[in-house]
Amino acid sequence: MLSLIDCIGFSGLTQDQLCAVATYKHLPPIVAAEWAETALETPYGCVEVEHMLEEEASLASRRHRDCARAWNAALEEFRRDHPLH
Repeated sequence: MLSLIDCIGFSGLTQDQLCAVATYKHLPPIVAAEWAETALETPYGCVEVEHMLEEEASLASRRHRDCARAWNAALEEFRRDHPLH
């Protein structure tokens, strides 16, 4: 049986990145992990994920949520790990 940690590892995202995507898409993290793994294999998947991370980081910053700093760091890490061409 796979755990959530296993699924995060297969997703291509970090735990914070996955949390932001799950929040954006209103999905449980395990479902978001499956979605991310598939999306990142498509031509525009990185663009879509980056947009979600930008939106969630911006929203969290405006609302002064505790996750804002972590999600901004997750966005920067995503940009380093998945450079757009």
